[in-house]
Amino acid sequence: MDYKKLGLKCGIEIHQQLATKHKLFCECSAAFQDREPVFEVKRKLRAVAGELGKIDTAAMHETLKGKVFRYKVYMNESCAVELDEEPPHPMNRQALEIGLQIAVMLNCEIPEEIEVMRKTVLDGSNTSGFQRTALVGLNGWVDTGFGRVGITNVCIEEDSAQILKKDRKGVVYGLNRLGIPLVEIGTSPDIHEPEQAREVAEKLGMILRSTGKVKRGIGTIRQDLNISITGGSRCEIKGVQKLNMIPKIVEKEVIRQKGIVAKGKNVSSDVRRALPDGRTDFLRPLPGAARMYPETDCPPIQVTGRMLERIKKSLPEIMTDTEQRLMKQYGLGEELAKQVVRSGKAALFEKLANVSDAKTVANVLTKYLKQFPVPDEKLDEFFGALGKKKVPKETLEGMLKQLSGGKPVKDVVTSAGEGLSEPDVENVVRDVIRKNPQVMKVARPEKALMGLVMKDVRGRAPGSLVMKVIMKEIKKH
Repeated sequence: MDYKKLGLKCGIEIHQQLATKHKLFCECSAAFQDREPVFEVKRKLRAVAGELGKIDTAAMHETLKGKVFRYKVYMNESCAVELDEEPPHPMNRQALEIGLQIAVMLNCEIPEEIEVMRKTVLDGSNTSGFQRTALVGLNGWVDTGFGRVGITNVCIEEDSAQILKKDRKGVVYGLNRLGIPLVEIGTSPDIHEPEQAREVAEKLGMILRSTGKVKRGIGTIRQDLNISITGGSRCEIKGVQKLNMIPKIVEKEVIRQKGIVAKGKNVSSDVRRALPDGRTDFLRPLPGAARMYPETDCPPIQVTGRMLERIKKSLPEIMTDTEQRLMKQYGLGEELAKQVVRSGKAALFEKLANVSDAKTVANVLTKYLKQFPVPDEKLDEFFGALGKKKVPKETLEGMLKQLSGGKPVKDVVTSAGEGLSEPDVENVVRDVIRKNPQVMKVARPEKALMGLVMKDVRGRAPGSLVMKVIMKEIKKH
C-alpha cells in the first residue's frame, strides 16, 4: 500500500515499569511477587462529572456495563492507599528522578513544577476510578532512519491492577501491581510507515533499558498505537506486546479504516484491543478531555535547577554507544557486543574483562549462564583466579558446571589446571571402547564415542584432542 497517499498518521505510547523498591504513592513493595492474598474486597464504580462539569464518554460507557469488581489484597504489596481508603503519600522520589532522567534523554523540556493529575479510568483497574499521572517532560524528539519523531509527553504514573479473572458480570483484580511506578512516553503522529512504527518503539525501549532502572520481562512494558488515515479517525490500539507485531497491526488497522471509508461510512474514534493475528476489536469509545483533572491530595513538586543539573550529569550511556565502545575497547565482535549489552550485564562484563580474557567473559555471560547459573560474586572470584588465561570451550563448560553445583572456586580452578595429556586421553578412550564395544558397529562411531568420552574428561581436555585420539583408535579397529 501507498501509506503516504493514504495519509497514514501513527503515534506510539509506551508504558514501562520502573525498577524502584517502593510503589509510587506509598511504601508498599514494588516487587510484584507471587503471593497468596490475605483478603478480598468488592466494589462497583460509577462515572461522575469532572472539573469542567462533564462526564467522560468512555467512563460512562464502562459504568453502563454494571460490572462488579473484586480486589485481592496482598501483604506488604498493597495497603489502604491501593484500596482508596487513605490519601496518597508523597510521590516516590526515586521514580520521579528516573522519569526526569528519561525526559532529558529524550531531549524534552522540563516543567518547573510537577503537577499530579487524575485520569478517569472506570474499567475497574484502579479502585479509585482514576489513575494518578504527572507530566515530567514535553516537546522532545528522537531520531530514526525515517526521520525525526516528536515526543509530546513523558509522564510518571501508577500502574493498574492486574486482571486475574473476568467474565460478563465482573473482573477479579490483584492489587499488588496497582501503584507500581510507570513511565509513559507519547510520540507525535509523525510516523507514516508501519516499519517506522516498529523502529520508534524499539528505539524508545532501548533508551529506557539504557538507564538500567526499568524492569525487564513479559508484562513490564506495553505499547499502544494511535492510528488514522485521511477520511478516517484516530483509533487507539491497546496492549501491543511484541515489537515484530507492530507493522502488521498498523497495516491491518489501515485496511480496516480504508474499507469503512470506501463504503462512505464514518470511522468511529475508538479504543481497540490488539489480537494475536494483528487484527483488533472494539473496547470502548476514545476518552475525551473531561477525563483529566487535578489531584487535590498531592501538592506540586518543584524541579530546581540544582536537581536538574545533577540529573543531567548522571545520564547513562546509550546502549548502542556502549556496544560500539565494547567492540573498540575489548575487541568484541558486533553480535557478541550487542548480546552483552542487551543482556543487561555490560557493567559486570567490564569489571570482569579488566582482570580476565574479554571474549571468554562475554561468552560466559551471554551463552553459558542460562545452563550453568553462577552468582555474580562467584564469577568475580572465578575470573580473578583465572586471570588472562584462555580456556578451551569444553574445559570452561566443565568448570562452570562445577561452580553452579556449588564447588568452591579454588578447587575448580586447581583441578582444571591438572589437564589430561594425550596418553591420558588415549587410556580413557580405550576404556570407553572396552566397556561399550557396540559403539564401534554404528554408522558414525566417532560421534557416539565423543559423547561418552567427554563425560569423563570434560573440563580436563579440549574436544579437539579427544576427537583426534578417537579417530586414531577407530583406525586401529
